[in-house]
Amino acid sequence: MLDMTAALRPSELFALRWKSFDSRNTLSITETVYRGVIRPFGKTKKSLGKMHLPDGLAHELLLWKTECPDSSPDAFIFQNSDGGVMRVDNYRERVMKPLALRLGIPRLNFQILRRTMATQAQNMGSVKDIQAHLRHAKADTTANEYMQELPESVQAMVGSVYLMLDKGTRQKRSPDEMQQNATKPVRRSNAKLLKGLVGTAGFEPTTSTV
Repeated sequence: MLDMTAALRPSELFALRWKSFDSRNTLSITETVYRGVIRPFGKTKKSLGKMHLPDGLAHELLLWKTECPDSSPDAFIFQNSDGGVMRVDNYRERVMKPLALRLGIPRLNFQILRRTMATQAQNMGSVKDIQAHLRHAKADTTANEYMQELPESVQAMVGSVYLMLDKGTRQKRSPDEMQQNATKPVRRSNAKLLKGLVGTAGFEPTTSTV
């Protein structure tokens, strides 16, 4: 739940210590781990820093803290059986591969989880919001490599554009009337709206037939 919500890289997730959690709504990423070695730096300049945690997730972490074998400040939040750093490849083989089989998907890894989060969040915030959450250096990386299109979202967008263009002409029309209107000049109300919309984009609008 933490990884899906916070979209953490595995090097960040398994390096988290209890001192990283303020027991409220903040999680501080101050170090990463690679092949069992702790490093005081991240993948990018924006990788390290504070992250916001929703109330529910912060509460779940507090519950885990009461059950964790070692909840001292320097102990890892997610530790191996010896209390040390959990290996990413071990977790992938032991947990993620069996989960992928249960879900009936070809594969599952941390990169897929991060891309899933970015895609599902695109209607919940701006690209800049998602970029900040994923801690990408450039918004292009977030938009072009992580966020995928959602067919239902595309349909909703097209529907919204239609309702905007049809504003002010909501009276019921028969199929014959709709067919006739398709060959008529742009209605005055729509022509005015079109002029405003296209004009703001820097193009010269036209009122030819639709």
